Amino acid sequence: MSAAPTEEQLAAKPFFNCIDSIKIDYREAFTLFDRTGEGKVPMSSVGTLLRALGQNPTEAEIRDITGDLDPNDGKSIDFDDFLKILLRPGGFKSAATEATFNEFVQAFQVFDREGNGFISVGELRYVLTSLGDRLTDAEVDELLKGVEVDNHENINYEGKDLTI
Repeated sequence: MSAAPTEEQLAAKPFFNCIDSIKIDYREAFTLFDRTGEGKVPMSSVGTLLRALGQNPTEAEIRDITGDLDPNDGKSIDFDDFLKILLRPGGFKSAATEATFNEFVQAFQVFDREGNGFISVGELRYVLTSLGDRLTDAEVDELLKGVEVDNHENINYEGKDLTI
């Protein structure tokens, strides 16, 4: 008869079940890219697969990972090796990095006519509903729900507490 599990083992079990569940999701995505059913995907698909699983590697990072591969050279990677790439340090980067914050500030500065660190709600609404990938008014309303607005209907986009 085996000994009863320790408190540590019981506490760790949900964690490992969660990891197993995530690993299954990764394997399912990997399998979608396995065109031959041999348990391998082409190295040329690694970047797309990483993006499909929530990472956003640059083209330079993809070249570092895969080398300068010719897409027609037939090299492939198995799931275990792909998992090492997927779980590499820095693979899942936080969107809240200082560099990303500075990019947002620079984007808002384009629309800051007075250069004071504020953009009006009306102007932001206009930009979001008129330029690029246009949002609907309902989407903009949802986006602005938690944003702090001053007495003049302006948003301080330089404040570190801004979360959109």
